[in-house]
Amino acid sequence: MEICFGEPKVFLLDALAGYTPSDSREAEGIIERVTPRLQHVNSAVVLSAVKVIVKFLEKVSDADTERRLSRKMAPPLVTLLSAEHEIQYVALRNINLIVQKRPAILTNEIKVFFCKYNDPIYVKMDKLEIIIRLVSERNIEQVLLEFKESATEVNVEFVRRSVRAIGRCAVKLEHAAEKCINVLLELIQTKMNYIVQEAINVIMLANGQCVPQHESVLPIIVECLLIEIVSERSFLVS
Repeated sequence: MEICFGEPKVFLLDALAGYTPSDSREAEGIIERVTPRLQHVNSAVVLSAVKVIVKFLEKVSDADTERRLSRKMAPPLVTLLSAEHEIQYVALRNINLIVQKRPAILTNEIKVFFCKYNDPIYVKMDKLEIIIRLVSERNIEQVLLEFKESATEVNVEFVRRSVRAIGRCAVKLEHAAEKCINVLLELIQTKMNYIVQEAINVIMLANGQCVPQHESVLPIIVECLLIEIVSERSFLVS
């Protein structure tokens, strides 16, 4: 593999990903040999190396060794998010799959997934999904600030997804539900129709886990619904 460059190295790594190591020791040895490829200038090589490492980590029996090897993937994955948008998109798709199984790898790097003003919408959508997978009691306040800001974007679909993301955080983190509800209530106060509608829908959908503990939100929801009904009737009359 040392004498291979670019695409041939990708093919070799992809072939290696199909191999099943006989035991933990062999898996660790292969991971150690593949790890230097995480520093490769070719993003395809980096992602192929990550694919091999993620698969072989399942064979590593020692928890401390697994954590040590896992941590080596974070820096190169973060670096890919500074590349061109097309490379970011491919990297984000791979990262999304990785954090479904191993969120701890990137939990401390959640800020790199916060959206930038010049990110294409397809990059923003993927970042949103990854943030939801990485959210925890420790970073929920930062995440809610990010989602609240995202809810002021010009793209209506992205705004709706950002509002829904707040609801998903409320369901995922029961102890942070009140913080999530409060942010949704702040968004309702913007009086922007599509934001208000989405925020109300999110609160109602999360009813079983959130609202019973926060009954004070019900009068506000009812008020907003009444205002919406009156507005629709006024529009029809006019």
